[in-house]
Amino acid sequence: MFRTIVLVGVAATVVAIVGHLVLFGAKRLGKGQGKRTVRRFSLWERFIHLLTVAGFLALVLTGFYAVVFLKSALHGWLWVIHVASAPALVIGLLLVLVTWAKDGRFTPCDWEWALKFGGYLWGDKHAPAERFNAGQKAYFWIVGLFGFVALVTGLGRAVPMLDPCGQEFLYQVHRYCALAFLLAGITHLYLGTFANPGTLGAMLTGKVTTRWAETHHPLWWKSLKEDDESKDA
Repeated sequence: MFRTIVLVGVAATVVAIVGHLVLFGAKRLGKGQGKRTVRRFSLWERFIHLLTVAGFLALVLTGFYAVVFLKSALHGWLWVIHVASAPALVIGLLLVLVTWAKDGRFTPCDWEWALKFGGYLWGDKHAPAERFNAGQKAYFWIVGLFGFVALVTGLGRAVPMLDPCGQEFLYQVHRYCALAFLLAGITHLYLGTFANPGTLGAMLTGKVTTRWAETHHPLWWKSLKEDDESKDA
């Protein structure tokens, strides 16, 4: 049953992504993107993001490979790799939460972004946003919650302290949480690549063009300019 839910969930997410791209298209900047760039992410921020992604991929590939292709619970080397990769995700998530907690705080402007759904379905394609928009902030906290639940239930499975009924409950919560994590990750990947050209480069190089910053995160861009002006004064 869970295998079917996984396949349907992934397929539905991919279909929704393709449908959105066909119907609404990407948030392109148009001509004249400019060559001037500004720093969006530091080397440290890119490192902890990479660490989190690496741990996430290792856990997803081992866990869901067993479910979808082996049609069984984790065992053997897959289980070893799965368990050994968990610290990377946990440490990465903790560092990400601590590093970006301030930028992840919701503010009044996020309501406007939410009402416009970020321009992904209707209205202005570029709603007001700070360094992170409302959608990114929501994803940030949801992933933190999923990570915490997956950690607790995973530890409960690895170190059995409950009766068989309790252990089965932990197992079900763990894998459904992992599935939600996977679907959220797929959507996040789409939004950071095809839906918003230039966004992936920000995480790879740490820099974005001034046009990208002004278009996607106008309030953040405004604060950068104000900081530069105050330094020059």
